[in-house]
Amino acid sequence: MLVTREIDIDMGHRVPNHKSKCRNLHGHRYTIEVGCDDKVVDTQGASDEGMVIDFSDLKEIMMDVIDAKYDHGFVMYEKDNFKPMFEMMGYGLGTTDCQQIYEAVDKASVEITILEKEQKIIFVPFIPTAENLSKHWYELLKPVLQERGIKIKYVKVKETPTTTATYEESNLLVEPDQVNIDVEKLNEVTNG
Repeated sequence: MLVTREIDIDMGHRVPNHKSKCRNLHGHRYTIEVGCDDKVVDTQGASDEGMVIDFSDLKEIMMDVIDAKYDHGFVMYEKDNFKPMFEMMGYGLGTTDCQQIYEAVDKASVEITILEKEQKIIFVPFIPTAENLSKHWYELLKPVLQERGIKIKYVKVKETPTTTATYEESNLLVEPDQVNIDVEKLNEVTNG
């Protein structure tokens, strides 16, 4: 039985190598849908009898794993050229701590706003596209749900009203690109 739950978060990112507007700093209202595909609980008297997982429990897990860390944050590729500047903001370095850096930047005629409070900057080892985020959040949720005996089916990330990316683990035991078939030998065996 497949059950789903959605949460919404607001988050900024940039796609540094993008050929168009997405290389700029910007944000989205993301809708994240998680699908769990498992058996219905049939233990009489259990709180979740007749359910795969209580929707409120699934929401709580999603809020702990995704919302708490990413909502109203900015996700950045750890190899992004902007990382040094964002690290300063993430650590909450103020005017005194960063003055020499800002003076050097000022000489290059770049306008910088000095931040006095920490910012929620999340560095990730991948370019933060909807595709990569759906896989990342799947990988974060999977062990948490497994601890509860629940199988996660997919994570769908809706980045805009018209665009989504869905990550679902393959059911294959071996990935297609890992298979090396000697066609001549196969023909010999099958044709006798």
